[in-house]
Amino acid sequence: MEFTELADYALPAGHLTEWIPTTGDNLKSWAIDDRPLTYEHESHYLRGSGSCSENDWLGAVFEIHHRYDRDAVRRTLTTWMRRHEAFRTTVTKGPDTPDDPNVLRRSTNSGEQLDVTPLEVGLLRTGTRVHQHLAELFDTKISPLQWPHCLAATITGDNTSGRSGFLLIFGADHSVMDAYSMLLSINEIQRIYGAELYGTDAGLPAIGSHIDFSTADRAIGSRLDFDDPVVTTWRQFLDSSGGEFPMFCLPVTPKSSAIAPHSLQNGSSSWLLSATEADSISSHSRLLGTTLASAVIAALALASRELSGEDTLRFVMPMHTRTESQYAESVGWYVGMIPVEVDITGLDTFADCVDAAADSVSSTKSFSRFPFPRVAQLLGHHSAPRFVVSYLDVRFVPGAGDWEQWHARTLRSTAYSNDEVYMWIARTPVGMTISARYPGNNVATTNVHGFIDVLGAILGDVAHSAVAVLSDSVEGNRAATLPLSSLTALGSRDKFPA
Repeated sequence: MEFTELADYALPAGHLTEWIPTTGDNLKSWAIDDRPLTYEHESHYLRGSGSCSENDWLGAVFEIHHRYDRDAVRRTLTTWMRRHEAFRTTVTKGPDTPDDPNVLRRSTNSGEQLDVTPLEVGLLRTGTRVHQHLAELFDTKISPLQWPHCLAATITGDNTSGRSGFLLIFGADHSVMDAYSMLLSINEIQRIYGAELYGTDAGLPAIGSHIDFSTADRAIGSRLDFDDPVVTTWRQFLDSSGGEFPMFCLPVTPKSSAIAPHSLQNGSSSWLLSATEADSISSHSRLLGTTLASAVIAALALASRELSGEDTLRFVMPMHTRTESQYAESVGWYVGMIPVEVDITGLDTFADCVDAAADSVSSTKSFSRFPFPRVAQLLGHHSAPRFVVSYLDVRFVPGAGDWEQWHARTLRSTAYSNDEVYMWIARTPVGMTISARYPGNNVATTNVHGFIDVLGAILGDVAHSAVAVLSDSVEGNRAATLPLSSLTALGSRDKFPA
């Protein structure tokens, strides 16, 4: 499963229909909701209402291999949005909060009057025109400031792929959707549509509401104070970078030219490992008493040292907060983040590097439960993360085995920044992918692509060497672990120029 911008998906020409949630003229279906916003939602709303506001939406595009039935699509999307309360809530400010116009409050719709109605755009004769229309729709109509926070579209007819069915695309503001929500929604929409079309039961499990989760998130955050160990660790982490978030290990801006502070970012997506290679590293990691995720982080640290000469890799890592079973398949923003600092000074085996990586994550993993915007309030911190690495094992997400035949892809909006580098690494049923976004200049493009190449080479070396190690090792025997000198990807490349 690749995570890219909409422009990187080969959209077909065809008849385009927008699907717009509505609640009619019945204002009684909306009511002030005393359940608070999460700290992340509040921060996201305030950023969106600022002078430099930017779109921040997530979504997916995929094929539905059933005949197109307009009314079944309407019922499907209506059922989907009624099912998840996150789609039926919004933020009110100003007249709705007369006691203090700066206070943000929640309004929630009961869902009884919610409908998703079609708006026929008509036949667009090229995929380029389809992309232009959808990009404008999602970029201008999806916002944390106004409902609806989720829109969808279908493309029917003139299908150049030779496959039956139609294409469905949805986008949602980040305040109501995270990475797992995108993936879960692909399968859920498929199942609901099949049930609506053929009169069967979609068989979906009962779920909790993100709005109820918000209450717990707010309570956890409100208990933090300046002297809490979580806040202290974050302060030390930020102080190590001069009071800012750490940057990518290589330069991402040209020295000789001025760059606008909100420059359009580039993106890339590629495969790091095949499923067999990922399995080999995973088996080797289990032999070491760790996980594939730790091995990937160790490889990140080695790639950083190879190219920058620095022994310590520092970045921010998103972690899901779906700790209760009721939220496992609920749509919403269930994500915290943790500081990660991996020090591989003097280490000479891959096993030692994996241990260092595992220890670095385990020491702060619990921090994801404590909302960082609250930590930032206590520290008076206002900058945004500059180097972020996400790792997800998505092999067991419902529907994962069908993503390839559905030609499914998760989507993100365009982004603007002259110093942010984000990397999303995912273990899927067919291998491991890495998607990235980075400043749109030649220096960043060269260095980020070079880093990804070295990372892939290191992981490839580990995967191939692990086969021999596994055949010669018994569980608990660390003598057969890989010396770093055996990894041909190390020491074979010149360092990138600063």
